[in-house]
Amino acid sequence: MLANLVGQVGCVTGFVAVLIIGAAFGAGWLLDDWLGNERRFVTVVFMLGSFPLTLIATVRISLLLLQRAQKRVEEIDKTYKDKARK
Repeated sequence: MLANLVGQVGCVTGFVAVLIIGAAFGAGWLLDDWLGNERRFVTVVFMLGSFPLTLIATVRISLLLLQRAQKRVEEIDKTYKDKARK
């Protein structure tokens, strides 16, 4: 069960990280083009800002999936104890 959780966390957080970083890069690039910036200053700022967002998203997703797994383990444990009593 733990291996399954680790796999889910890895896949989901990896996808979210790529999505956040890609969106920051794309938005920065388009904004720089629209403003006429040749040095891509906005892109650099958005990319630097995307790293803390990615970290926050990774921690929140990990904690959410861990909480769901704990609830499931508690349900399975309760079912097992109920069956053992009978």
